[in-house]
Amino acid sequence: MNFLKGIKLNVGPSPIWRKDGWVGLDHKSSRVGGETILGDSDNIKLKSKSCSAIFSSHVIEHIPHYKFEKCLLEFNRVLKNDGVIRILTPDLFRISKAYVEKDKVFFKKLEQEAGGLHRKDLGFGGITMNLHISSGQDTALFNNQLTEFIGGYAHVYLYDFQMLKILLKRYGFKNIKEKKFCESNYDEFNEPLHIDGLKPKWVNLNQKLYKKHGLINSYNPKKQKYETNFVMTGFDRNPTMSLIVEAQKSHDVKKLDIKDFDNYIYSKSLLDNPEFRKKCKKLSIDITK
Repeated sequence: MNFLKGIKLNVGPSPIWRKDGWVGLDHKSSRVGGETILGDSDNIKLKSKSCSAIFSSHVIEHIPHYKFEKCLLEFNRVLKNDGVIRILTPDLFRISKAYVEKDKVFFKKLEQEAGGLHRKDLGFGGITMNLHISSGQDTALFNNQLTEFIGGYAHVYLYDFQMLKILLKRYGFKNIKEKKFCESNYDEFNEPLHIDGLKPKWVNLNQKLYKKHGLINSYNPKKQKYETNFVMTGFDRNPTMSLIVEAQKSHDVKKLDIKDFDNYIYSKSLLDNPEFRKKCKKLSIDITK
């Protein structure tokens, strides 16, 4: 099956991804000739109902969960009716089940898939928590006086299928299905993420693979950036850990509908403190959202 006519949007593909006919939405412009819209997934610089498809792979776990509902509202806005959305994210259920059962086979596969990047000094618990909350540059944590930088985070929230089904339905989606790796009624989604120029099949993207093919993908602390000499293309990745959900837009939803509203308000309660607001203003922190 093919998509409807319209923009096909990959949310957070990275600057080294490209695919003919697709547009990336990212904080960084493409380094490999792919078309990119610079911006954030809760404020997409596209007209309403301009997209036929949205793909998002291992992005939503980086988004604070209240902000994610605003992202879903934006996905609904830019998608045409019956437009398709496909989301990949670490599977809370699968990971939790493996932790409870102390599933050595699962964690071994996970280590190979991630290139050995997960924390291992605290056993299965450390690996599991490193999937829930991990270090990175997406979200900054300060103390409540804004006088101490504590750290930067990548993963901040995980989902299982039931959670995503509830949220997608709330924000105007139908036919919400959990899918297997590279299983889709839409032909393009049957192609896994892979290095452009190699066979279009999934292989673990780790240093062992890069060394085998003379490829470079590592962070240079002196230059403060990743150095990469290859291009990525395709879609699904990380089959061991990934929850894959596909749905279609059913109707327009115009406003946020946060059910956990009391906790949402409490999470912003520091803004009731005049001194905190002053410090935010001095640091040019936007407190209007």
